[in-house]
Amino acid sequence: MAVTLVSGVIVAGVFLLVRFRTPIFAIGQTERPQTAIELWHEQAYADVMAVTTDQLSEYPLDPTALSLRGFSRFYLAMEEVEGERRDQYLEDAVRDLRRVLLLPEVELSPEIHYILGKASFQRGEFFYDTAIDALERARALGVERLDLLEYLALASRDVGRTDAVVEYFREAINLGDESVHRIALAELLIRERRYDEADRLLRTVVSETDDPTLVQDALLSLGESLRAQNRHREALRVYEETLEVNESSAEAHYGIGEVYLAQGEPDRARFEWREAVRLNPNHIESLQRLQEY
Repeated sequence: MAVTLVSGVIVAGVFLLVRFRTPIFAIGQTERPQTAIELWHEQAYADVMAVTTDQLSEYPLDPTALSLRGFSRFYLAMEEVEGERRDQYLEDAVRDLRRVLLLPEVELSPEIHYILGKASFQRGEFFYDTAIDALERARALGVERLDLLEYLALASRDVGRTDAVVEYFREAINLGDESVHRIALAELLIRERRYDEADRLLRTVVSETDDPTLVQDALLSLGESLRAQNRHREALRVYEETLEVNESSAEAHYGIGEVYLAQGEPDRARFEWREAVRLNPNHIESLQRLQEY
């Protein structure tokens, strides 16, 4: 998923902090705070980290510098694919932002909780509960962003909070009305055997979306739902429609094979699974079926 920050919101907040409160140090003593803000606006995160680190060596509890350094470390981590460097950036970002929250009257508290939650999520499953707490706090403080709801849904799914995941995706649909959220919610509802609601969501995507990839994903999920309901003829039509969108869909051929198997036609099922493997030699489900039948 793309992780972005509406930097204008945070930059505006930082400018307000500089202009309308009395900082720990006098602004006139140094140009560093303004420089850090300018660098942040330019998304020069490594330079922001260097400038704010220098500043914090003199003023260790300056909330502006701590906030900007924590934010920058998070985005530097997101630029790293994996490895110790990424993990260290995330750990340091969390430490900076937690330190800021210990200070009184923190102007950027909503944004700090928001980035703290995302950084905690990125650290891995052992930090999902912490991520949920921080992101929920950000919401309570007025942060309303699609990726916040996506993070909450993903973290909640992996800690077993199914009802919460459903609500987060519903809110994401209301906020952004994006097909990808409808598909994600529908797939969750299928696992919960809430087929009617799932089918409505998926049919909406098929009828309203121009993106062929999303249409294909919606059709495949709809086929899965119909198979689970033993509505085999409808499922077969949906898989055939999928092949009209993408004639090379191994998943569609696999689904057709499953329909034929359920109808007591193993020979026709094997033909479809072989076709799926021809299109995708690593299609595990079809390979397993060919070993079984």
